[in-house]
Amino acid sequence: MFRIGEFAQIAQVSGRQLRFYDQIDLLRPARTDPQTGYRYYSIRQLPRLNRILALKELGLSLDQIAPLLENEISPVELRGMLIIKRSQVEQSLREEEARLRHIESRIAQIDREDGMDGYDVVVKSVPATPFLALKCSCQDMEEAVHMIRAVADDGGRQVRIALRDKLVVVARNDHEDEKLELEIGFSLTRPSNASVRIAGDHVLKPSELPAVATMATIVRVGTDPTSHSSFGAIGTWIEANGCEIAGSCREVFLEPVVGSPGLAAALVEIQFPVRKAA
Repeated sequence: MFRIGEFAQIAQVSGRQLRFYDQIDLLRPARTDPQTGYRYYSIRQLPRLNRILALKELGLSLDQIAPLLENEISPVELRGMLIIKRSQVEQSLREEEARLRHIESRIAQIDREDGMDGYDVVVKSVPATPFLALKCSCQDMEEAVHMIRAVADDGGRQVRIALRDKLVVVARNDHEDEKLELEIGFSLTRPSNASVRIAGDHVLKPSELPAVATMATIVRVGTDPTSHSSFGAIGTWIEANGCEIAGSCREVFLEPVVGSPGLAAALVEIQFPVRKAA
């Protein structure tokens, strides 16, 4: 017989671990001295302890291990448990790999900008959203900003506050064209079939922003030229994470562009649908 410290040394575990296994009836001492309370273990208990440690190393919980020691689970059931555990480990590895790529892209961003004042990319899913918008082709950014202001101002007055949510600009430059192909309008709190005529001959028509399972997003301030470095930050993240763009870019204005804080200072969330590159 070995005292608990000696058995722990032989088994290469801690005495605390053995005491815990005793408490939960997973590995009871071969004998306990009724007067001193000392625990004594037999060398023949070592295979049981080794099996506990081996199953634990495979990722099984102690609650799962206990019936295995008493042969209450068949080899088929054990195989099923291990297959489930394998899937969990594989998922964990994928998540850690994604986290590693995210860290690497952030390091690259810090190195490029020589500091911490960069943009943080957040990945999320976006549900389908009712949309009231117009489509337009703009020659340049100046014309695009003018159109955004017109929609925000005139459309904002005509679309009921209870129905109107956020100003959204969708860039649909899917072909080689120097013009900016945009869709500008408001996300809605509920579906609506009504069209809204604004300044000139422009009409906001009902449609839907489709759901996106994986959207890479960045929040920036305003629309001045330097704020567009955020697009480069998303590009860095997309490349570092082995992704590719899978749809039209969206700019969602989180604050009013008419009045304060205004188009130049409002918080904007840039959204890029992405998927794993082929």
